[in-house]
Amino acid sequence: MRRYLLIFFGVFLSGCAAGPGYKYYVEPTPLKQNVTRYRLGDVKVVLTRTGYIKPDSRFASASELQQTFMADIRSGMQRAGILAGPEMTESPVVRVTVDYTRHINLGGVSLYKSKVSHYVVVSLGGKELAEFRTDTYSPQYPYLEEPGVNLKMAAFLWNEKDEPRDVALISGVIVKDLAKLGH
Repeated sequence: MRRYLLIFFGVFLSGCAAGPGYKYYVEPTPLKQNVTRYRLGDVKVVLTRTGYIKPDSRFASASELQQTFMADIRSGMQRAGILAGPEMTESPVVRVTVDYTRHINLGGVSLYKSKVSHYVVVSLGGKELAEFRTDTYSPQYPYLEEPGVNLKMAAFLWNEKDEPRDVALISGVIVKDLAKLGH
């Protein structure tokens, strides 16, 4: 019985630890984990709103979210050492698409956890080298911070001022996944 329990938990935990599905179009791939430097191309944000849908300028528009994602991803790539400098014109180009679902509470003044998925394509000279995607997930804050965020949401206090924190966290996930691309 103990053996079956260990096998079950091993399979369960390996499924939970699964990252994005990396797909390579060129083998062997010229991309190297944590070494290859990339140029950031287009960042596209597809914004969907649920809940209280009355148009309200308090929340960032899709173009404002796109600018925030672009800045946060660029900054994260710089910190991770995977952002190509302007002189590195032969570096692969990264294109990012983020499907971002904003959940607005019934009062229309606060947010619930967003649902996100992202799709990243890496190309060089117009030829796709690799891609990866992560299906729907919600931003997860560090262990001790997560309960506080959830309480703030439950009290209808998580609002437009907190959304940039979600975007920064999601951008960090994208950069971390990008850094792991390659062999």
